Amino acid sequence: MSHRSITPYCGTTTTLQLVLILLFLCLLAACGGGSGSPTGPTVPPTVPPPAPSSSPTAASSFGMQCGIGDPADCEGSGGTPIKWPATQAQPGMLRLHDAGTYWSILNPQSGVYDWSSLDAWLDVIAQHEPVDVIQVFTWTPCWDTNSPGSTCGIAPTAPTGSNGVPSDLTASGSPSFNSFVTNFVQHCSAAGKCVSDIIKYYEMWNEWDLNFHWVGNMNQLYQMLAPAAQIIKTNVPNAIVMSPSSTPAAVGAASNTGLGWQCDFQSWLNLENTNGRFSDWADWHVYLLNTDATTNIPEQQFSTYSAVFVNIQDGGTVQNCSAGPVSGWSTTPWANTETNFGGSSQINFACPTTYSADDCTGQIVRWQLLHASNGGSSVDWYKWNETIGGNPQYETAYYNMMQYMEGGKFTAVCSFTGAGEASTWTCPFTEKSGTSALWVWTPAEAGTTYTVPSGYVDFEDLTGATTTVASGQSIPISVEPILLEQ
Repeated sequence: MSHRSITPYCGTTTTLQLVLILLFLCLLAACGGGSGSPTGPTVPPTVPPPAPSSSPTAASSFGMQCGIGDPADCEGSGGTPIKWPATQAQPGMLRLHDAGTYWSILNPQSGVYDWSSLDAWLDVIAQHEPVDVIQVFTWTPCWDTNSPGSTCGIAPTAPTGSNGVPSDLTASGSPSFNSFVTNFVQHCSAAGKCVSDIIKYYEMWNEWDLNFHWVGNMNQLYQMLAPAAQIIKTNVPNAIVMSPSSTPAAVGAASNTGLGWQCDFQSWLNLENTNGRFSDWADWHVYLLNTDATTNIPEQQFSTYSAVFVNIQDGGTVQNCSAGPVSGWSTTPWANTETNFGGSSQINFACPTTYSADDCTGQIVRWQLLHASNGGSSVDWYKWNETIGGNPQYETAYYNMMQYMEGGKFTAVCSFTGAGEASTWTCPFTEKSGTSALWVWTPAEAGTTYTVPSGYVDFEDLTGATTTVASGQSIPISVEPILLEQ
């Protein structure tokens, strides 16, 4: 992950005029690049906004990173290194990152493997099924790289890992990485809990477009990952291989390519098209972070970053990017596999006190709704247990959101009427039972009123309460979404 602040795609703004989802295409055409140069997507008007997924909302849409090394983030004690969250809310996707399952940790010497941390995870996950699991590959072992610019021990969580290229990498792959991946996917714990049964999702490299995580070039990364992806698909039934994750933090000197995050993402998709597709999902990381000390509200952040990723995947172009528009990715599932309010030392994975407690709670749910209604397959909170699980108000809202959404479908993307702080957002939704429903909220902390449309008889809120309403009734709405039901 990256704790860097990210350069806003269209510059910092204090209004909501950027965020009308249905006007994304117009907005993107007018924006400048996040790195200070004109590298922002300019989308032909014939490219439609993304359609909501036709698939029911799965439990795996609600994800968490759960790691060791932090008492608030699933670190156990004594002979139990992992303490599973004891919350009522139990996310359906677990992302193994900063969890002791890095390449460099599990493969401390050439041909030598230490599976102790992986075994602990396999055994504890088996006790909490059903839950889907993402393994994240990252950190080349220090013994396996001497590439220029690489740093051994670059991350405190991976003291024997580096951001370097494997020494044995050729155009046909890295024998050391292939051996590690083969042994990984074929491994079973002493209790008989096997990777191939438990871990079905594979994020092929973490934030490849940051020099902090990878100093090789894009072609070298593809050469390393493509053979490994085939190993996974051969050994893991129904495996989902995810593209190496991209991040908007990749700007300026931090960018691996120097091209900026928009061009990085487009270039990677084109590279797979040219050399052979191996990714089943596209993957990126977007936090709510604005500067090191501030965050944006979800409506603004989605428009500024997540919608741009979706739009590039749908065929939008990036100015001054030689890769050109991509094709064949518009129906590919996508996920934001690492998010939070922000990882800077000032934010420290907490909602800033400039927002009310209710607004912070609402933002967690609104972020999920914006992603899911636009077709997102998963939103995975880094340090979920520390941020959401450790706050009763957040956790209650997250739990009820899951109950309302799981098994249901969005019938249109979230959109708004009004302007600025007076805007009202709605997301048409069909519940698992078949009940027609409508998510409703306002980003304004002062709240506003909403006239109940014809046919709606009650609403459910994030505390789990149900309130009876009548068509034409004016009801108060707030920063915490409600779910109107027919």
